[in-house]
Amino acid sequence: MDNLQARLAEFESLVESAQGQLDLVVAAMDHLEPGVVLYGADDRVVFCNKRFREIYAEVADLLIPGTPYSEIARAYYRRGFESRTGLSEEEYVRARLDYHLNPDERDYEFLHGDKYWLLISDRKTKDGGVIGFRVDITARKRAEQQREASEARFKSLLEMSSDWYWEQDAQFRFTMMSQGLANLGEVPESLVGRARWEQGYGGLTEDQWVAHRRQLEAREPFRGFEFTFMRSSGEERWVSVSGEPVFDNAGRFTGYRGVGTDVTERKRYEAKIRELADYDFLTGLPNRSLLAARFGHAVRSSDRTGQPMALAFIDLDRFKTINDSLGHHVGDRLLKQIATRLVHVVRATDTVCRHGGDEFLVLLPEVGSAEKAAHVASEIARELSNPYDVEGYELVVTPSIGISLYPADGAELPVLIRNADAAMYHSKAMGRNQCSFFKEEMNARISERLILENSMRRGLAREEFYLEYQPIYALGAGRPIVGAEALLRWRHPEMGIVPPARFIPIAEDSGLILDIGEWVIREACRQSRTWTAAGLREIPVRVNLSGIQLRQKNLLDVLQRAMQDYGRKPAQIEFEVTESVLLSEVEMATGVLEALSRQGFKLAIDDFGTGYSSLSYLKRLHVDKLKVDKSFIHDISIDERGAALTRGIIGLAKSLNLRVVGEGVETAQQLAFLTANGCDEAQGFYFSVPLSAPALAEKLRDSRPS
Repeated sequence: MDNLQARLAEFESLVESAQGQLDLVVAAMDHLEPGVVLYGADDRVVFCNKRFREIYAEVADLLIPGTPYSEIARAYYRRGFESRTGLSEEEYVRARLDYHLNPDERDYEFLHGDKYWLLISDRKTKDGGVIGFRVDITARKRAEQQREASEARFKSLLEMSSDWYWEQDAQFRFTMMSQGLANLGEVPESLVGRARWEQGYGGLTEDQWVAHRRQLEAREPFRGFEFTFMRSSGEERWVSVSGEPVFDNAGRFTGYRGVGTDVTERKRYEAKIRELADYDFLTGLPNRSLLAARFGHAVRSSDRTGQPMALAFIDLDRFKTINDSLGHHVGDRLLKQIATRLVHVVRATDTVCRHGGDEFLVLLPEVGSAEKAAHVASEIARELSNPYDVEGYELVVTPSIGISLYPADGAELPVLIRNADAAMYHSKAMGRNQCSFFKEEMNARISERLILENSMRRGLAREEFYLEYQPIYALGAGRPIVGAEALLRWRHPEMGIVPPARFIPIAEDSGLILDIGEWVIREACRQSRTWTAAGLREIPVRVNLSGIQLRQKNLLDVLQRAMQDYGRKPAQIEFEVTESVLLSEVEMATGVLEALSRQGFKLAIDDFGTGYSSLSYLKRLHVDKLKVDKSFIHDISIDERGAALTRGIIGLAKSLNLRVVGEGVETAQQLAFLTANGCDEAQGFYFSVPLSAPALAEKLRDSRPS
């Protein structure tokens, strides 16, 4: 008896374990995305998960174990969801029961009411029951319907166009050709079943046809493939076709699709212009003489229709840097790629012209409005800003674009070019990589810019530039002068003292900053030697380097030559680079600063804290000091936020073993804050305004602040 009770207890334990495992399975099934139902061999519900009850919410109250399928089908009919089939209740129940007892082994799609598209999959189980799955495919079906509607609209538009659309199979035989081809005297249906090279087309050499076939066999897209064919009247027509490969969902190549257009008139015009040598030798783009001819035609069209015309002036930002650093052969290849992109991004009726160097003009006849011209400029900017692969270099250039409108901004081509050029310079002044429309006041700015640029060239030769020096003080005992920042000044014979903010950006854009920067370095070395020769206490002179100087190939040679000519050592000349320059070109700056550091020069990051970037670059750069930007120093006395930021910068520098310089100190309160928080050095009007060299010499005899 005891043995029987033990056996019963063991059996109850097994049942409880099995029930627990079954409960886990049921709970898991409720988390499945598909709906799942299981019927037993007696045609009654055994199980259905939560999703199945949601899909069939109309009869959810019957989807419980033990309910016969016939009762569920009858309730479904009576609740108004299947009575729309036109069957009687008994016919419907019998049909559903027949399918249920012998389900089709194929999956099929079914519209369930107005809410769901379902993928239905029912299968017989080994014990004679049925297991069914319901997958919600509503999103996919709606996407298919939208695609079909879009294709129908696209086909309708194609039929109204003079261009045509075509499709090919995997053997490059045409399977479809739209009616636009009929405008050329061809019957579209006559081309179906044949490949392009089987149709007697010409205008190309055998090698060009072979190259085209290789391109197709490589499954590559192609643009602007041009050839000729003879109409039944004997007239030769030029066409241009573009296509792209098509792949199915499994990634298998299924053929090509594309568009074609009649380019006969353009080809004839091009042939005539080539005879007159009206194309740029490097890029193959029209030159200014061809632009002038097309401008005349566009003017007549604009006057007739009343539609304005636009002229876009495009200048490549910092293209000179690529030429100087990588060589003109790389720059020339880049210009060719840019020309190709320009031609592809604009309309066939637009004219892209190389104006010279890295400047391009785009004539947009009958553009319609300034807004549409701006849209074209935006498309050009996006296309040109994508990376280029030139001889293994990945290059990125951005365009500054200026736009003038006909007739509002001028009636003659030279006037429109000049005004678009003025608008382009405005784009550069606003930070580059922008588009601006012409405004009359821009001419005055451009004139001033040219005057300043030419005056700077003469100013170097006439010794109009000079340096002032702002002393830098240690914040330790006695506050001695520990350095002086060299500040560039320009005394123009007519304009007087020209502010640096006015002439330095022009010097950088024009490249004059290289000559001016070399003069600053040599003058700082010369003045340092003069102070030393006078027996004054020796302090390092700190010189600012621009981003263009950092990219200068012979920067080290310039520095070493100046040091040798004036008998200076690296400890006597220090350099500062703004944080914004470093962040814009970290890779380039890393190598240059490392080379300077190896020569023994001390380096400081100026305007620190204004770069809005990751501080990870500090680990990579060879720098010795951080100069806290004066905006943070100023905020110390305004609110706690400025003080907190300054404390954070000082703490960061200390953790990296860097010295900290506070610039723009104007009050005793600011000085006390910097001293209390461990700042090493400071400069600003509280100590001294920038001084002439003789005035600083007097300061060096007594380095205490006045």
